[in-house]
Amino acid sequence: MRSIIFITVVLALVNVGCDNVEKDIPPPKIYINMPDDGFEIEPDSVLLIEPKITYDYNSRYEWKKNGVLLDYHEKELKYESPVLKSDTFQFAVFTPEGSDSIIIPVHTIIFVNFEEFGLDEYKTHINYSSTGYFNSKGVIMPVINDLQGYWSGFAVSIETNTTEQSEENQFSVYTTSGGADRSAHFSVFRMDDNGNENRMYFSDEENHTLKSISVNNSTYTALTIKRGDDNNATAFDYGDWYLLTIKGYDTNGLYAGKVEFYLADYRFENSNSRYVISSWNTVDLRSLGRINSIEFVLTSSDSTDTGIYNTPLYFCLDNVKILD
Repeated sequence: MRSIIFITVVLALVNVGCDNVEKDIPPPKIYINMPDDGFEIEPDSVLLIEPKITYDYNSRYEWKKNGVLLDYHEKELKYESPVLKSDTFQFAVFTPEGSDSIIIPVHTIIFVNFEEFGLDEYKTHINYSSTGYFNSKGVIMPVINDLQGYWSGFAVSIETNTTEQSEENQFSVYTTSGGADRSAHFSVFRMDDNGNENRMYFSDEENHTLKSISVNNSTYTALTIKRGDDNNATAFDYGDWYLLTIKGYDTNGLYAGKVEFYLADYRFENSNSRYVISSWNTVDLRSLGRINSIEFVLTSSDSTDTGIYNTPLYFCLDNVKILD
């Protein structure tokens, strides 16, 4: 009986000791759901910046904009801008236990994603305009269409067939998810057979900085690369390639530089490294500087001795982002 009583007393003392131990509160930590390059909004849109904070107790908040301390001490910040620009915010939290801070870039951009064209199951693509071009938020995209079956330049589409290799399927993107970021609309570009320049340009005739563009293959081109066809195109093998070159020009028509992106690349000895693009890829265009237009040039290793390409010269584009 004495042993039992002794053990009970010891346990009681241990429990009392644990109850008297004070728990340390860790310093705060900031989290925010933000894209890698920061937030992007369009002019006159509203962005609510909502940092999340762990151990947010007896906190004081501080905001800086482009290095300048703001007279604002709330946890959330509402942001809008009527013009194209980039701002960098720094948010900090201070508690008795410590502090934390985070950098939050915000870019006000023009975002061309073709959603305003309103295609549906009854009209799944547009490759004709009475003006000879499409205008999306001040970005001009020419289209040539003789209404006899031939067209070149830019079309708008929502088609996503990934199995049919034919010219009838020339408006489909080579993915099942639709446009970039799973949007519905995108543009299909077809290079002109007669060598005419195919440029996208700004209607205000000013120079702007393009941040990026999303690109993917058309289904017609991708399947021809993989299989060949009855029109002299051969299935790609070691050493073959399909290249998109994006050239920039300023308002005076002066060449500003180029960015290259391989839509298919079989130049690798290891066959497992060879690829045909089948998803949306972001191509950074900031290296072109401030320009007024971009020209798309498609070239392929599969061509005749006279320079005629056997590969169908198409690709799909979406999410054109203009910084300023």
